[in-house]
Amino acid sequence: MKQVINIIAVAVITFFLSGCGSVPPTYYYKIDYETASSQNSSVLPVTIGVSQFGADVMYENDKIVYRDSPYEVQFYNYRRWIAQPRKIVTEKIHQQYREAGLFQRVVRIPSTFKIDYILKGRITAFEEWDEGTAWYGVVAIEFQLYDPSTNEIVWENLVSERTAAAKKEPAEVVKAISESLNAVITKSIAQIGDHLRAKTI
Repeated sequence: MKQVINIIAVAVITFFLSGCGSVPPTYYYKIDYETASSQNSSVLPVTIGVSQFGADVMYENDKIVYRDSPYEVQFYNYRRWIAQPRKIVTEKIHQQYREAGLFQRVVRIPSTFKIDYILKGRITAFEEWDEGTAWYGVVAIEFQLYDPSTNEIVWENLVSERTAAAKKEPAEVVKAISESLNAVITKSIAQIGDHLRAKTI
């Protein structure tokens, strides 16, 4: 009996070592796109402090979200972001606002610089959306611009974008999400620039 048990144990170990019962590999993805640096001739004389953005509960971990219904949320178990979306988005917002050349200075909070306006926000969509025969990369962010001297919101808006993936493949969806994020941030920069410019006229 003991010999039979030993044979079974060896067989089980051999099964797992052979890879037949191995866990699938985990793939990690990052947001990547080129931003065009701009030498704006009418730089607004303000310092914007970028605060850490928040996210709706379904985007709080690093698993990539995919959906085909507003009522059901699904996650890829082995396809993940390199960091939580709120960290990725905050980093990209800081980078693009700084490189836009529209504001005198853009810094991360906390900062030793005097801050004229604080930019906050929340991610409300950062996902793959499956619709019929197409997959899309969807991004939506609520932006809020605060005046720290009065603690009042001087501008706020929900900016969203949906980009079709070239193929129904995870890497292509990540590329589509990247393009959507780029468009959302670019739109917010233009809108805030117009708002602040109007205030100084």
